[in-house]
Amino acid sequence: MPISKLLGGILVMVIWGVNFAVIDIGLRSFDPYLLASLRFLLAAVPAVFFFKRPQVPWRYIALYGLFFGIGQFGLLFAGMHFGFSAGLASVVMQLQAFWTIGLAAAVLRERVVPRQLTGVVVAAVGIALIIGITDGSVTAVGAVLVIGASLSWATANIVIKKAHPSDALAFTVWASLIPPVPMFLLSLGVNGWGSITHSFDHMGWAGIGSLAYMVYPTILFGFTLWGHLLRNYKTSHVAPLSLLVPVFGMASSILIIGEPLGTLKAVAILLVILGLVINQFDLVGRLKARWRAAPAVPTQGEVTGGDSAASTTRAS
Repeated sequence: MPISKLLGGILVMVIWGVNFAVIDIGLRSFDPYLLASLRFLLAAVPAVFFFKRPQVPWRYIALYGLFFGIGQFGLLFAGMHFGFSAGLASVVMQLQAFWTIGLAAAVLRERVVPRQLTGVVVAAVGIALIIGITDGSVTAVGAVLVIGASLSWATANIVIKKAHPSDALAFTVWASLIPPVPMFLLSLGVNGWGSITHSFDHMGWAGIGSLAYMVYPTILFGFTLWGHLLRNYKTSHVAPLSLLVPVFGMASSILIIGEPLGTLKAVAILLVILGLVINQFDLVGRLKARWRAAPAVPTQGEVTGGDSAASTTRAS
């Protein structure tokens, strides 16, 4: 991959990582359901007028909108609203990689290898430690909602794999038409009209900026560039970049919103990332392959025998 494309991919990971801190800022102006509604409304309109409807059945567009929009981001926003920190959310959301493996095995009959199960176990230990954190970064309700969001993200991955749209960005834009109305109605039902009008009256530039960031750099720019990389370069070269999302997510949460980072949290995060690395890379297999391919090193006996043979030859 050319260095310019690699840097572009890293830029997308920075944008997606920082997005978690931006969500935290947005939740100070809007309730989670209204924020999700506005996010997808702005992602769909006016972009939907510039993209032809993807040539896939409507059910796939609707299902993707349901799981990607309402499930993934609706639950993520709600989980953060109920006390799950932005930095940890960026880490826990990466569980989608493991959920996707399980769902692909169940739905698509894809084979699960022992390395992937090892990664799941290591990451699960990290998640258990995260749930036990007591510095105010985690709540039980928030943890359940964010883990549910990661499962919904994995389900959305399976939907898009089944749909196999030729234009992933157009597919995302059209699917973004699904979440706004149900999420708005949920906001109205839970918080009432007064809360909605209060949000618009007091959102300020922070609320406007957070919405703009969540839509344009995160979805439209990020998704377009990411799709370009996946289409033009090997998945094995592109996909590992996603491991940077929790790194930038945690770093931006510390720098932007002052999230604390204690020893237990750091260990838990490293375990989850290690589990993701084990899942992504066949490190043991690669080491074995290199060992088999390495030239044989002569033993001491072979060296001595060779020297003796040479001496005998010279003597004769």
